[in-house]
Amino acid sequence: MLSAKSEQFIDNLKMYLMMSGKNEREITELIEELTDHLMEVEKSGRSIHDIIDQTPEQYMASLKQEMTTDYKRIVKLLPVYFLGIIAYFLIGPAVRGEFQLNIIQVIGLPILAVLGLGVYVYFLQNAGRKQYSKKKFFLGGVLASMIVTTLAILIMLVSTIFVDPFFVGGTTADLVVVFICSSIFIATAIWSKSWVSIWIPVFLIIPDVCTRFTNWSIESILIISMTSFVFMFVVLILTILITDKK
Repeated sequence: MLSAKSEQFIDNLKMYLMMSGKNEREITELIEELTDHLMEVEKSGRSIHDIIDQTPEQYMASLKQEMTTDYKRIVKLLPVYFLGIIAYFLIGPAVRGEFQLNIIQVIGLPILAVLGLGVYVYFLQNAGRKQYSKKKFFLGGVLASMIVTTLAILIMLVSTIFVDPFFVGGTTADLVVVFICSSIFIATAIWSKSWVSIWIPVFLIIPDVCTRFTNWSIESILIISMTSFVFMFVVLILTILITDKK
């Protein structure tokens, strides 16, 4: 068994290389080899610093330069990401029965997806390279999500206030959008073998469902919204911890 410090280093290294677009097979082979090496080193009373001969940040940077960038995998992942992020922001209005489109949304949401990708990749690379603790990782994830969510809210508010929609959906359009978005989430979950892409939108649309199908007060809906947001991050952290243990 590895020490907690070595396990954290391995987890952070894997996350850093994955977020840097490196080949998954090469990453797996490297992690297995390094894990075996560390186990032998620790048996002799030494630590990870005795074998990398540099800071963890420098070691990761050198590996990044040496390893192959898997451009094919990146090209495959990008459409999944863009479809998923846009679906996240469209399903809420459809559930509330308020789905509509205007030019700011059509232009702004793809731009938001690109900015969001940059924010998350930057955060996860730094979390891996600088060996964030679980507390710092959680707080950083909350901050990154708040940045992306705030930008999305601004786009929706500005588009609603200053621009007239060129399409206003009815019941049929709402149902079609909900079906398409749900299909994207399910397909992503099957493809990635992870329930995260389903749990996140479920938590996010709970307040929308309550808004449309109940007569609860605004205060109650706000409490439900905050509770759903907290539960969403709890599920995310649990998923990350469980994945790290595998």
